[in-house]
Amino acid sequence: MHANRRVKGKWLCLLALLLLLSAAHAATDELTWGIEPFLHPRNLAPTFKTSRDFLGERTGTRIVTTTGANYDQFVTSVLHSEYDMALVGPHTGLLAMQKAGYLPLLQCESTLKAILLVDKSSAYRTPQDLKGKLVALPDHLTITSMLGAEFFRAQAGAPAIEVQYRYNDFQVDGPLMALKGEVAAAVMADEVYDLISPHIRADLRIIGESRRVPGLSLLVHKRVPAERRERLREASLEFLRTADPRVNLFVRTCVASEKSLGEDAQRQLAPYVEELKRRLP
Repeated sequence: MHANRRVKGKWLCLLALLLLLSAAHAATDELTWGIEPFLHPRNLAPTFKTSRDFLGERTGTRIVTTTGANYDQFVTSVLHSEYDMALVGPHTGLLAMQKAGYLPLLQCESTLKAILLVDKSSAYRTPQDLKGKLVALPDHLTITSMLGAEFFRAQAGAPAIEVQYRYNDFQVDGPLMALKGEVAAAVMADEVYDLISPHIRADLRIIGESRRVPGLSLLVHKRVPAERRERLREASLEFLRTADPRVNLFVRTCVASEKSLGEDAQRQLAPYVEELKRRLP
């Protein structure tokens, strides 16, 4: 009887070991993809489902898309290396590569700029017309918010324009606030502006455009094995080059490029990286 118990005990130990190995293997076949919350979180998961499934199928990996409740939480998660992959703004991406162990998977060739929007029926025609008014900006950590503040800084031969800022968690909220009269103007990225309803865009007027900066970065953490990183890169490029931009948000916001972030682009982003570090809690 004791011998039978010992044999049974060995089989139970072996079964437990096999279950642990199976769970460990399943964990290595799952990657988390953090996506910058430029839309409300409830809209991001279904929006990126097609790209997530494509990358998963091509790489034999279960990919779980996730984001933060707001941009502050998302950036904190990136800088704590919580995501295996991350689609991020250019200044956040550069800081993540410098401080959080991320590597460039691909750099979107498309660039972005901030635009200053007002209700088209308003009397505002230039940033100077907004003196003393309330202006909606995206989250203070976004590069769009930093670019938007430059509309009101002192320029050569012109003093700074005094305005009040109202920061929003999500860029898409600002234009709606302008149309409701809650703010005089709103700042958002041009690539996000292109995503909002044509009916809403028809009621807005652009009265300012910032300089252009590099676009989104797709990063992968160095803990992901090199062979899998390469498969993810190839699959990402294939998806961006073949998917229909009319129905896919990832393709509309990221033009495929095999180039990495060059030295000139890094120098251009350096002040925004420093400003991001200054604003981080």
